[in-house]
Amino acid sequence: MNAPWLSLLFPMYRVEPWLGACLASLLPQLEDGIELVFVDDASPDGSAALVQARLPQARLIRQPVNRGVSAARNRLLDEARGDYLWFIDPDDVVEPGAIARLKAVLAAHRPDLVSCDFRVFDDGPSTASTKPRHRHIASFDGPAGVLMTDVDQRLRGFFVHGQFHPWSKIVRRACWPATLRFPEGRVFEDMAVYPRLLLHTPRHVHQGEVWIAYRQRGGSLLSQLDERRLDDWTAALDGLAAELPPLSADTRFEIAHFCARTLLRAKRRRLQLGGSALAGLSTDAERFARSSPLSREALLAAYVRRGRWLRGLQWWRSG
Repeated sequence: MNAPWLSLLFPMYRVEPWLGACLASLLPQLEDGIELVFVDDASPDGSAALVQARLPQARLIRQPVNRGVSAARNRLLDEARGDYLWFIDPDDVVEPGAIARLKAVLAAHRPDLVSCDFRVFDDGPSTASTKPRHRHIASFDGPAGVLMTDVDQRLRGFFVHGQFHPWSKIVRRACWPATLRFPEGRVFEDMAVYPRLLLHTPRHVHQGEVWIAYRQRGGSLLSQLDERRLDDWTAALDGLAAELPPLSADTRFEIAHFCARTLLRAKRRRLQLGGSALAGLSTDAERFARSSPLSREALLAAYVRRGRWLRGLQWWRSG
């Protein structure tokens, strides 16, 4: 049998209340050559039964014990057979026509990576958010609808917005390194993987269109940050600086600026928590040094050169 042209990959745990809407958004868009793979991460609800009832053609893989979203995504990577991989969270919604638009982009350009934009809608009884900032969120800063092959353009464009969600990126399976896996037992697992994956996807097309509706459920992850999550956050990009190829000054600045924002936000949260959380401040600073392609001093100088005076002052005071 020919390999599917697309694998839609779903890590699934406690999503029964929202799964129906996700499946309903997909059903009208499915065609031959698309495989659907679900990993049921020992979910105690009826999610698996709902998949079997609505999508009998889907492959459903059951984990005997709950191991977390990273383990589920890694299992999906191992099981996928399609030429392209698209991770979708089963509590989100795929916008009408998204798969047809993806197929057209692949036929026109044969890229290694396709990125899309997304919107946010609020969970609860009012699901259609009226907040303008939620209607279209860009995941990439750069041209849309054209093939790009410059690693500087690719890295800079993604780090400007810092949107490293799996569901806004469709990746050629052959480009995914066998050694690059989601870190199990950690949050911010996507931030640990996708900046590194970008180094292996030289042909990139960005579609400045909303293909995914992201469901915002409850409080944000940042508001729930405890010591363990803070450690996961600052560890996500640890060592990235040594993995980067030679890059332009602008690209190195955007990566360093992203790392600095992460460090500052983590520091503020540690100061809010106090107590034992403060012990992580020195570790966070060491991780910044291994993540950022610019030193603290070089980044401060870059802020000054760019006229980013307030950001530079904030960075200087943080030292």
